[in-house]
Amino acid sequence: MTNTIQILTVERDGDDGVIVAFSDGTTVGYVAEELLELRPQREWTRKPGITYPESTSAQSNLEPLDSN
Repeated sequence: MTNTIQILTVERDGDDGVIVAFSDGTTVGYVAEELLELRPQREWTRKPGITYPESTSAQSNLEPLDSN
């Protein structure tokens, strides 16, 4: 049996941060600059070739997809 640490909750902290609570009892805050450093390790949340409706969320600053 492994003691894998898991994310329990993620809360938005202002306009540019999140607070993450882990199963080992620790809590940490991240700001956008720190999250951008993780970019090479992230997976895309949108699949190429699929048209998505416009969003008013933080994703609205993504490049628009072709509707062809």
